[in-house]
Amino acid sequence: MAYVKKPRRKIKWKIAIPLLCLVLSVVYLLVNVLFPRTEDNEGVQICSYSISKTSALLEQEYERTYEISDYFFYGENLSFLQEPYVLGESDDLYGKTIQLRNLCNDEKILFQLTNSVDQQIDLGELEDGFYEVYVVNNLQEYRMTSSSEIDDVFHTITRNNQSKKVEVIATNNYLKDTELNHNYVYLNITSDKVQKDKYDILIDPFGGNDDYGTGVRWGYQINGLNENDEMYKAALVLKEKLEEYGFVVGVTKNSMEQQINTNGVDGRAYIGYEHEAKLYLNLQFNGSDYSSTSGIEITHSYYSSSALANQIIHDLEENVGLMGSTLYPGTIQNGVLTNTAENDEGVLYDNNSVVRETGGVATGAGSMNESMREENSFATNNKKGMQALMMRLIYVSNPVDYKLWVDDYESIMSSIADSIATYYQIEIEDN
Repeated sequence: MAYVKKPRRKIKWKIAIPLLCLVLSVVYLLVNVLFPRTEDNEGVQICSYSISKTSALLEQEYERTYEISDYFFYGENLSFLQEPYVLGESDDLYGKTIQLRNLCNDEKILFQLTNSVDQQIDLGELEDGFYEVYVVNNLQEYRMTSSSEIDDVFHTITRNNQSKKVEVIATNNYLKDTELNHNYVYLNITSDKVQKDKYDILIDPFGGNDDYGTGVRWGYQINGLNENDEMYKAALVLKEKLEEYGFVVGVTKNSMEQQINTNGVDGRAYIGYEHEAKLYLNLQFNGSDYSSTSGIEITHSYYSSSALANQIIHDLEENVGLMGSTLYPGTIQNGVLTNTAENDEGVLYDNNSVVRETGGVATGAGSMNESMREENSFATNNKKGMQALMMRLIYVSNPVDYKLWVDDYESIMSSIADSIATYYQIEIEDN
């Protein structure tokens, strides 16, 4: 049989080449989608820097380091400690200077630490940025490290219709693919929306509580004034005045008649922790067998400074003529006091349960005795404590104080709101 040669097919290159390019493009896209290429530190960026610049800043090791082992918040202040915090004991960091270096603009901010838990790193003063943390001692800078990793989030008090989100970070692998020799400490500060579910200030009007198991207490009843009713009305006025400054404010009672204890789950202190309040204001009347005793008395924690209490009483004297009580003479203002007691182990606590049990770790909340450990276990290791004041506003047994309250208690509340705004350096919001 004769062999017949098949005709050769001629490739139409004008069609084949574009078709081949299309197939290769599809294959390339599929490979990249299904098996994406990873870059070093992909997605890890600070200060809107490139990945490479972020890496260059954060992969550095430091010869001089200072290791911490604990931290906590009190009000708007952040405390770092070299040793695990023990109530009443000093720490090596007290008296030293903390330097925060903003890697976004190289700005440096210094904080001189004291042994007062409200005079540490004032988070309300910080602008947006990514901060390295240093300890300055004997003119030497030591890069702060931590004995363990930290990943915590805190929101500051509302200012200019926004809150600051504070991320406290300690890690040796922030860049994910780079493991350093230490857990270096950083603060990442970013502007955030107002935290409506987190109270800047929680107001606690006296009345309707049975904290000692002796029956529900409704307070003083003198010449037509009922302490429970008056404190609730005052709390609502104070709330309104504070909200004019943009504060997010809560009240521990939903109605004048509500019965709610200070301690325990769903109690007044619990509400503050649940909503991460920064400032806790307890409102009460005072009374005496001696009608000449008069003036406001403010109790603050033994472990905090008297700065806010002094501000409030100073302004009340100037604005409405309500004086600080001379029963407690002060170097700055009369009527400012602390009240302490030792527990069975000899540890010094705030004897005032309102001030103590709202302050978290900073004031030893939920730890003074077995009763508090049972009732307030939610507070025992809580690192987000509230700065608290118990304000005994007037002596209802004093005719002058009594008349001042009846005639113009709203001005008293207005002055207190103004003092708090001054303390936090906040101006009234424009409508």
